[in-house]
Amino acid sequence: MQNQAIKQESTSRQQMPSFEIGSQRTPGPLVSIAQVKGHLRLLRAFHNLRVIVEECKDRRIPTFAAQMDRDSRWIWFITLAIDRFERWVKSLQCLPLEKFISKQFPPIDVWMVWHAYLLNPCWYEEDCERLGILQQLRLLNMFVVASINVGKLANNQPSVSRVAAWHKKTGSFFDPFDAMEELTHKQMECPRCRTRVFVPFVNDNGTGYSEQRFSAMCPLPGCRLKITKGNLAVAKFVRDLTESEDVSENYMAGSLFFGNGKRDPRRAKAIKDQLTQSSQFCRKSPRSSNQRIARLDWEKEIKESIGYSWPLLKDAIAIALRDQPEATRTKISSAYEDDSPFSINLISAVLRQGIFTKRIDDLGWLRPGTFRGGDKLQVLEHALLRYHCFLDLAAASPNLMPVPTLDIDLIWHSHQLMGGRYGVDCDVYISRRVDHPLTTEEAILSTALDNTCRAWQSRFHIPYMQCGCPAPDETVFERLIRILRQYAGTRTRLQASLHPDHLPATHPSLHNAVLDPERGVFGSFGKPAHPQRDEKDLVRLSRPLGVRKKHSKKTDPEPLVPHLHTSAMGRTYVICMTFDVLYGRLAGIILQPTCSDMRIFMRTRRNHRQGNHNSTAMVPRVKGMRTLPAAASLKTDTSG
Repeated sequence: MQNQAIKQESTSRQQMPSFEIGSQRTPGPLVSIAQVKGHLRLLRAFHNLRVIVEECKDRRIPTFAAQMDRDSRWIWFITLAIDRFERWVKSLQCLPLEKFISKQFPPIDVWMVWHAYLLNPCWYEEDCERLGILQQLRLLNMFVVASINVGKLANNQPSVSRVAAWHKKTGSFFDPFDAMEELTHKQMECPRCRTRVFVPFVNDNGTGYSEQRFSAMCPLPGCRLKITKGNLAVAKFVRDLTESEDVSENYMAGSLFFGNGKRDPRRAKAIKDQLTQSSQFCRKSPRSSNQRIARLDWEKEIKESIGYSWPLLKDAIAIALRDQPEATRTKISSAYEDDSPFSINLISAVLRQGIFTKRIDDLGWLRPGTFRGGDKLQVLEHALLRYHCFLDLAAASPNLMPVPTLDIDLIWHSHQLMGGRYGVDCDVYISRRVDHPLTTEEAILSTALDNTCRAWQSRFHIPYMQCGCPAPDETVFERLIRILRQYAGTRTRLQASLHPDHLPATHPSLHNAVLDPERGVFGSFGKPAHPQRDEKDLVRLSRPLGVRKKHSKKTDPEPLVPHLHTSAMGRTYVICMTFDVLYGRLAGIILQPTCSDMRIFMRTRRNHRQGNHNSTAMVPRVKGMRTLPAAASLKTDTSG
């Protein structure tokens, strides 16, 4: 029996596919199909939770919350979940997997926040090293988090012992809807006098902690400071800056990882020394012999020198780090824009993951039983293959910022949910962290997507996107190289044709985009701190052309309209022009038609002609679109 079990195990190992990443080969897939299915079940639980909150489907939602609009109600719920997440991480103890699941595994709302945090791997790893409240979570990351069956736990009812342990350690009910009744106030410290203050999450005048115009008054008569998110952010920065140098991993948020994913603790330490020794933040009064009193005096000096002003603090950081790259200064400042102990805006993180979840739901991938068997399972198997090719591309192109498609992003998220194992895999196979940034400027993302498409085509000889969206422009030289390489074979098992249900999932994943408000084609798009303003635009733009829903004739692209173009050599081509909402430019598909194609073209041309024979007049109009000259230089034949 034992020999038979060993034989079966060796046979199963032989059947596990291995993948080439850079110069190495994996012993098997870095992510399993079972883990991806579990992740999809988890996303379905998050999606259902959001529907319940936004549509007020639970009677335990308080009356004041039921009177909010759906977006404000969801943000209020996320704020409560982040408060519960903070309580949970403070109460954690390092336990084996079985005991962790039975005693400490969090409820669904806290898991939703943790999920969004894990999907920012560089920030998450840095915080687990820097922050004292995350030290127990740091120990759990490698041996416990990577082994959790997330999908199974998301749907299972919690045991009595797990509910009791949660209530004892956090002081709140396990069920998030039961906890709403008691979670009415947020505890914080006054930035000036450090008095403990309790402020409501929501109040009648719109200045509650979870609202946009938050403000509160310090109750101490001798202080009476008006508390805002700005001066709370100042207190957070100063607290990290003046932390004892005896503490290991003592550096400022956002300074540990380079932009290319390389980890450099010595650089992080040098940045903090540069800040503490600058004229803006150095000690000016004599140092007390009592270490605690000396630190409090130093904090008070810095806060009063900038008047508890966040804009003045940002200017001081920029001056103190003027010899550092602008990206470094911006990254450090972005970690201190609110009072949360964590380095990223978790509200923004949860909202942006909600956009991704909505896109996966639009594909039909969250429906129960979608990938239970049959040919649909091939979709996940090929998505898994494409993800390993994505990592291979990152290993081969150290300076590339790879932009994932929806299917690749799903597998990538599943990998990141393994906590410390994701970082180890990146170190082993890619020699750096492949970060998954919370936000990326639209112009940077557009260029990065162009580069990803070209690099993928060059390395694997098949298109990166097959969703129907136009690919980036290809130079004559690149086209020649692509044709020559078609005869050289490929280093992967990638297929040129995918399952029909897979094609829409090869659309770019845009949930982290920060679109440029100056470009009217996208509509108004807010700042990263308020992604709820951006969500409707991103939801529309992140749909593949084949599955976009038509809401308005003014905003949806029309079918491609053909035009005749005669080249300088006298050859006639059909150019199908459309407006590319991702790149904000005109894109063309050039065909050399046969005679029968020309007859079809002439008939279609007559059907679309409406008196204006200018090429740009036939381009679909998008609300706010600027006039583009891309088609003006085309010599269009309007005869016939």
